Amino acid sequence: MMRRLLLPACLAALALSAAALPARAQPVRFVAFGDMPYCQPAAPERCPAEEGRVARLMATINAARPAFSIFVGDTKGGAELCTDDKLLRALSWMTLADHPLVYTPGDNEWTDCWQGRAGRYDPQERLALLRQRFFPGAESLGRRPMPVQQQAAPFVENARWQRDGILFLTLHVPGSNNSRPAEPGEPGAAGLPRGPAALAEFEARDAANRAWLAASFAAAPEARGAVIALQADMFYRQVCGQGYDSGYRAIREAIAGTARAFGRPVLLINGDSHYFVHHEPLEGVPNLTRLQVPGEADAQAVVVTFDPAADRPFRFELIGEAGSPPARPPCAGYDSSIRSTRAG
Repeated sequence: MMRRLLLPACLAALALSAAALPARAQPVRFVAFGDMPYCQPAAPERCPAEEGRVARLMATINAARPAFSIFVGDTKGGAELCTDDKLLRALSWMTLADHPLVYTPGDNEWTDCWQGRAGRYDPQERLALLRQRFFPGAESLGRRPMPVQQQAAPFVENARWQRDGILFLTLHVPGSNNSRPAEPGEPGAAGLPRGPAALAEFEARDAANRAWLAASFAAAPEARGAVIALQADMFYRQVCGQGYDSGYRAIREAIAGTARAFGRPVLLINGDSHYFVHHEPLEGVPNLTRLQVPGEADAQAVVVTFDPAADRPFRFELIGEAGSPPARPPCAGYDSSIRSTRAG
């Protein structure tokens, strides 16, 4: 009788012990994309086709069933006028996401709106519209929004959240030199914002970005890994040997230092250059991987699987429609010096 009672008791003890063991954290699977649709004012009849490609991509993303998606800026082409309807057009296709969608602005939505081809709008007024309409509260976009933490006003576009022990955050770092006027003699000055108001806006936002980066990592000291999403290709000058860089130095150095101190896998996602690459961009920071998503010619997204415990923590899969012809590298360096332009 005693022996028959002991067996179930032992099994129960084993079951309780197994239940007490921590379960292995699961990989997080999400989607990153940006820089679309690009309509051309010289060929307005083609805009519905471009919008259709984005709608089909959204259906493909939905079919992939990601935990969420991140759109890294440029919801319109740089040559399109910065009218309210053009800037707010993205709200319609972003609502096609049947999962949470997080958005961080690009340069085409506000930074470059001062240019003649974009209608000579006030960039800061356009930025205020984006903040009001795309970031009205502490939650994502999409049909099933998720709560996020927002930075204090006016920098409400900066968000952070956690999923399965991984920290995610956005930083508002757009192309066109992060909206910083060029330094004296810096290449590309003609296409950059000008004047003391632009410089003051840049300095305030750049400081806010660095503060948000530091605060986000400080708030998640036990995170297994981290993802930082922004719009600008901050490495274009390093890879291509040309162009401006003064607006990116401080935030790039802050990301490098933060990732190095963190010591666990960090993924930096950007758009801007419209060409799919992934590599380790910073010497001395081997735990930092950069993913640049495709865009413009290629209506494609990248499915990212992030498993910080794996030997290769990141897996990338392209989905969607390549252009005809597909995007070309922005310079020869992107073909020769970047380790991989293929999913893997």
